[in-house]
Amino acid sequence: MKEHLGVFDTYIGKGARQLSWDVGLNPDLNESKAKTSNITKRLIDRHKETVEHLEDGIEGRLMVKSVNLNKKGKSKQNTVLEVIDFLSWVETGWKDSAIMRCLGETTYLFMVYGENKEGDTFFLGPLLWKPSDEEVQDLNSYWKMVTDILTEGVQMWEATWGKEIITKNNLPGQRAHKMVHIRPKANNKNDVTLLPDGQTITKQGLWLNAKYVSDIVGPLFEIRKDEINLKRDMVSKGIELNETDLDSLKGIVTENAYTPETFVEACRQVIRDFNLDWISKDLVESLDYRISSPYILEKRYLDSRSYIEEVILGTDYFKMEDTPILSHPYASRMIAKMRDGWRIIEIETDFYITERALSKAGITVRLLESYRESVLDQMETGRFYTIEQLVDLVENDLLEEYGFDERVYEGILRRPGKISNVRVGETYLFTSGMSRNLPQSLMDDLMKRRPFLRLSNLREEIEDTYEKTFGEGELVSLLKRSSYYFATDVDMVFESKDAYLSYLYNV
Repeated sequence: MKEHLGVFDTYIGKGARQLSWDVGLNPDLNESKAKTSNITKRLIDRHKETVEHLEDGIEGRLMVKSVNLNKKGKSKQNTVLEVIDFLSWVETGWKDSAIMRCLGETTYLFMVYGENKEGDTFFLGPLLWKPSDEEVQDLNSYWKMVTDILTEGVQMWEATWGKEIITKNNLPGQRAHKMVHIRPKANNKNDVTLLPDGQTITKQGLWLNAKYVSDIVGPLFEIRKDEINLKRDMVSKGIELNETDLDSLKGIVTENAYTPETFVEACRQVIRDFNLDWISKDLVESLDYRISSPYILEKRYLDSRSYIEEVILGTDYFKMEDTPILSHPYASRMIAKMRDGWRIIEIETDFYITERALSKAGITVRLLESYRESVLDQMETGRFYTIEQLVDLVENDLLEEYGFDERVYEGILRRPGKISNVRVGETYLFTSGMSRNLPQSLMDDLMKRRPFLRLSNLREEIEDTYEKTFGEGELVSLLKRSSYYFATDVDMVFESKDAYLSYLYNV
């Protein structure tokens, strides 16, 4: 295996800024928390064939993880292995468990980075690691402990954390085992998943303990610490512009924000061969802008987060547009977090009412949550509802006094939580709880244990049940997301392909 890892030798001892240039990233644009992960992805892609040969020589799968060490050689963070599906956890035995998959059947390629005394980050080298069979088997008791808690029902309670109220649980913490622990892996407290006992909990991940990881990769730091402490990472290459070009750029670069690509496009109106490599902190600041990954912003914005918040929350209503700024994954993540935190409510596709408008109307988060709870209390387990049916269920709720359009109530209920939804054409159908396969559950409800049904009859069934019009194409799209089989030659839906073949045989 060492001969395969040798391809990374040429990068050992290089600073993160230098490596950014080496792999085609502008270091001034790669200063986010993900900078080492971005470098690692480029290195792995550059040596894809070698990594594939490495993978061929091991049992099971290969996973690549970036590990960042501080000035003392200790891991800065725990290492996430995967997000936990708690329903699957209790349905599978030890041999097929998430722990066995992540640690018994996986080899890790740690790409290790460390800080010197000046705070510069350097690549320390690769390390191939897999726990011993004894260590994996030692985790059996931990797996059983978690399984027992899930089977008995997770206990949750509110506790004060500084000025905040948080929800704690009795899943084993970081001290329960030297190697792994379970902790949240979610966008926010509203990003939840289902527990076997029917409760919801903030999405959790299986993590390697930071101390355990430090013990594994620490020797790489010890080998290189004297070397990197004598180094400084490279400074920005930058480019010097004459006063004429600089003044011309100031007349062209006038937007509130740019992506690096759109910034280059603007600058090329003045300097034809301007490219991403020319962007530097000094140049951007000379134009009264700042670099805040992933954008280039006017200096009046503190960072990318505050800019996106102003764009979205600065008005009563926000319309999502296909612009480079708003189409960026960063903006998409921000919008998702705002939805989960009740800061915006989608009332039409890509059209939102914001917290500013809600606040003007005196609508609080508590009022919104209370409405969801009222709806949930009225819903029958396992049944699907249209928004019209749900609105009719709830009488005399304070939120209904505002007389919102049903699309607003639909937007409130579509927020992640104990009410789930599945979309059929333009219609959202809601159900209580969090099924892992909502299309399957809806199809089961419509089929009513019938082994087959004509598509036209299925259409009648759903339209009679929900008093809505559905196109046959919309129904075909729904059933294709389930285990049901649509036979185009007879225009019928079967519970499986085998049921279809049996039908043909008996006809």
